[in-house]
Amino acid sequence: MSVIEIIINYLEANGFDGLYSPGECACKLGDIAPCGQVLEDCEAGYLKPCPPECGDHDFHIGPKDPSLS
Repeated sequence: MSVIEIIINYLEANGFDGLYSPGECACKLGDIAPCGQVLEDCEAGYLKPCPPECGDHDFHIGPKDPSLS
């Protein structure tokens, strides 16, 4: 089992939508580490709406927003 497979299993088992590195990047569960690596500061996170001003991407992954629960 690879490290990426271990990460995917953990995310799925715990209800996360993907990974994010604060201020750097994010990846959805279906496309973990498309760059070929997981950064040291990646955190498990939840899919969030993308505000209109994002422009070059259509999603955000971040910490759980208590107001969306």
